[in-house]
Amino acid sequence: MLVKATAEDIRKYGELVYSLALDPAKSCYPTYGDGIKTKAGFFDAARRAIERETSEVLLFDTEERIEGWVSYFWVPEDRYLQLDGFNINRGTEQALAELLDRIKTEFAGYTAYFGFPADNREAVAFLRTHGFKCIEQDWNHSFFFDSYTPKEYDQRVEKISCENFEKFRAVYHADPETYWDCDRIFERIDDWIIFVYGQSGTPIATVFLTGGEEYFEIYGTEFADGVFQEAVFRELLTASLNECKRLGAKFLTYFCGEEERHVLTELGFRCVGRYVLYVTEITAVPPDTAQCGFR
Repeated sequence: MLVKATAEDIRKYGELVYSLALDPAKSCYPTYGDGIKTKAGFFDAARRAIERETSEVLLFDTEERIEGWVSYFWVPEDRYLQLDGFNINRGTEQALAELLDRIKTEFAGYTAYFGFPADNREAVAFLRTHGFKCIEQDWNHSFFFDSYTPKEYDQRVEKISCENFEKFRAVYHADPETYWDCDRIFERIDDWIIFVYGQSGTPIATVFLTGGEEYFEIYGTEFADGVFQEAVFRELLTASLNECKRLGAKFLTYFCGEEERHVLTELGFRCVGRYVLYVTEITAVPPDTAQCGFR
């Protein structure tokens, strides 16, 4: 049974749930096994989730024992819901089934995004058989800047701002399911670091990342013609590392495809594991079939 958590629950069960958050077979994303996120950050995130009006933490109580907790947040204006904590020791399928019952009742019309380590096979199998579509499969990497020295890169790499944003638009074409499309990125341009690689005056590739203070994340890379070019990718990534170092970054996260992996290893990234993202459109449960597996 999913039970709404309190601040006392966070104190009482936090150590148990944090140990699960470190295990990719028993947790979801964001992962706390990447060498970047901290135990203090885990507890802060849980406390904030309880306090906010647009997030929730639910204990998973099997009546025999507490097996973990689930947390998620939503953005009403965008009809967007994201799972950001699913740390369950036993009963993954039951917890997911009850969670779906809950969000179908309360968030009909929203789009739900559930990201998991591929190692959480029980969760992934459940999502596959319950109407979720896999829209992303990547390798998660961490970069640590403590010993990084900036390197030279190709001058055909250009930093993007409001004034030259059309060069980014020429390369990046988001899938319909992707939340951060060009328009949303442009609206929040000050929150992004974007580089474009040009060839004979034509933009052919881009890398774009976001973050602040000590932590940044590469959101994506894209080639205009869809063909990966290792040399271009290396130059864009080097420019990104240099910029993060200049801004005082300590950590960088990057979720990449198979073809980029050896370049990341060469540049000093550490592989955390495989990440999969599932999405579904939430439809309402008819009143006569709705279940009450929570309180």
